Amino acid sequence: MKQLFYILLFVFCGNITFAQYTYFPNSGTVTYERKFHLQNFLKRTMGAKVDLDIWDKSSLEFLQKNGPAELVTHHTLKFNGMETLFETVKEDYPSNYRNAMWYIPLMSDSKTYVDYKKGTFNKLLVFGDEELILTDTIPKVKWKYTDEYRNIAGYDCRRANGLIQDSIYVVAFFTNQLEVPGGPELIQGLPGTILGVSIPSLNMNMFATKVELNNDVISSTLTNKKKVVPESKEAIIQKLKSSVYDWMDDKQIQKELSKVFF
Repeated sequence: MKQLFYILLFVFCGNITFAQYTYFPNSGTVTYERKFHLQNFLKRTMGAKVDLDIWDKSSLEFLQKNGPAELVTHHTLKFNGMETLFETVKEDYPSNYRNAMWYIPLMSDSKTYVDYKKGTFNKLLVFGDEELILTDTIPKVKWKYTDEYRNIAGYDCRRANGLIQDSIYVVAFFTNQLEVPGGPELIQGLPGTILGVSIPSLNMNMFATKVELNNDVISSTLTNKKKVVPESKEAIIQKLKSSVYDWMDDKQIQKELSKVFF
């Protein structure tokens, strides 16, 4: 009887150790596939009552006729402890992809470093040959949990509905089997890692295709150009006003900068 007790105790303790290793890894890489439904986006944009100049209208019409139905890109989220690095995977895109990506800002290459202990992020912004690094506090997302569940890349995920910048509705699926409270770009703030995201107003979905556990160190260096240093939103707005967006007022520039959160 005593021998049976020790066997059961050994199995129980072994299961606890195994569960800790399985459910709480804190370093690895998540690979996402992002689908941007271009034609749906163009229909909504062209159908909306917005002021478009001749160049913008002709560009959109060109994409409607020659662009693909959707743009598929791939991205990685490296995480270690309370640090993450989200970046776009370099790929050789066809010409009709490149035309669309050049016109639509949210399809540009992305690189974002987040330090959850400090509550800050650095994001690389590319404007032609010029590079800027925006540094700021992590934006808050208002989340509401649901009872919907889905398995993504082998992990059990729960759905949460969120509101970004008080106006953009987002659906996220997160798993508490991965410890870091991060996700694609700056969509975060749930008790676990976000493996699936849908933003209806942007006609965009992003879901993890695989999760690899490793001990890779996260680097906060976003560019090899030593002269490019992190700057506040206010400093970057002033730079943009004097160069790239010199024709825009503060409100319009703020709207452009809001796109960096995706």
